[in-house]
Amino acid sequence: MGGTLSEEERGEILREAETMVGMIDAAVRELDSVIKNRRVNLPEEHALRFAQDVFRHLREEEERVKAEVRGADA
Repeated sequence: MGGTLSEEERGEILREAETMVGMIDAAVRELDSVIKNRRVNLPEEHALRFAQDVFRHLREEEERVKAEVRGADA
């Protein structure tokens, strides 16, 4: 990925990845709050926990992209 990107493109990708990580972290916290503070039935809780797992996976992917782009800077 990194070798063909301009400095401007790398910066944009890093900004977008940082934004996505922030949004994902906020979503995970919100879902956690829903689970803790509201009475939800078991299927709803499973759905919420699954959504958290998906968001965590997306965060890992965004962190991987950031590391890859930063590695291209080196």
